[in-house]
Amino acid sequence: MKKSITRALLAASVSALAIPAVAETMLIANEPGPNRGVRAQAVNYIAEQIAERTDGEVTVEQNWGGALFKTSAALQSLGLGVADMGVIIGAYSASEFPELQMAGLQLKPAHPWVMMQAMYELFTTNEHLQQRMEDMNIEYISTYSLTPGIMACSGDGIRSLDDVPGTKFAHTGASTDIFGELGGNLVAMPIYDVYQGMETGLVECSVTYAYYAVASKLSELTDTVTDLHFSSLASLATVMNKDTYDSLSPEVQETIKQVGRDAMNFYGEELVTADIEAMEELTTGEDAADLIELTDAEYARMQELVQPSIENWKADMSAVGSDGDALMAELYALIDKWTKVMETEGLPWERS
Repeated sequence: MKKSITRALLAASVSALAIPAVAETMLIANEPGPNRGVRAQAVNYIAEQIAERTDGEVTVEQNWGGALFKTSAALQSLGLGVADMGVIIGAYSASEFPELQMAGLQLKPAHPWVMMQAMYELFTTNEHLQQRMEDMNIEYISTYSLTPGIMACSGDGIRSLDDVPGTKFAHTGASTDIFGELGGNLVAMPIYDVYQGMETGLVECSVTYAYYAVASKLSELTDTVTDLHFSSLASLATVMNKDTYDSLSPEVQETIKQVGRDAMNFYGEELVTADIEAMEELTTGEDAADLIELTDAEYARMQELVQPSIENWKADMSAVGSDGDALMAELYALIDKWTKVMETEGLPWERS
């Protein structure tokens, strides 16, 4: 989808000569979340930088809160051109695009910035993935990471794995599967509906992220926070409809790709800062939630319970003609590569 807005610039002269029109391209974009919080800052950054770096030749009209389509329909909608650009989340396209959901599993621990760089390189260099996205009619632009998940609960919460059976959990992605294995009641819903679900008593607990709990005001309903010792995830991406992308000049295409690369550094710095501040807000002060640590044995048990999710993911990969083991090995190698970059050169915003 592309809106072309034509402006005729008239020069004042004796004969009122018409100057050739200048065409602008407006990209229609969809973001599933609200216009607040750290990812919203990154989404706005991408839009602002595209306009600035193209001197207004390309602008972005952003729609928030999934105004154009539901989170679960994002992949198909962007491929069809319902919007030109938008965020897709691996958990809501796990069967159609399991390659993206790979970074939504509890795999090798890594810094959020490292996870973004590893996923970005994988998705922009792997030939099989390039063909898969060609078939889905999308172009990969940028990656968003999540900080390690926490369990936010109203009431007594999860102070031990013995508290899981019978507790109502918002099932927002694969990270919640282990609590179903332990006897919890899983209620499927997007993460954006968790506040309402907890407010009405439909759910009691949800795997979430400190910065998001504060941004979504879930913190107002949270009485306990259980540290899950989870790894960082990076199964969210900004993509473009490929027809729209291909219609742009090579110069504009490269500008958008560079904005996508720069956005990961911008977002990484904001994410780390926001998460530290959010954890302080959640666990200190007059209305602080109780911060709970499980035992070493319980954390080990949780690691065992993630294996069924990984096996299910491998089955989804096979169903779309992809090799789960090979792609995971490639991701792990890239995680090692970018971890070394971080350790030797530092994070981009910390370099002198």
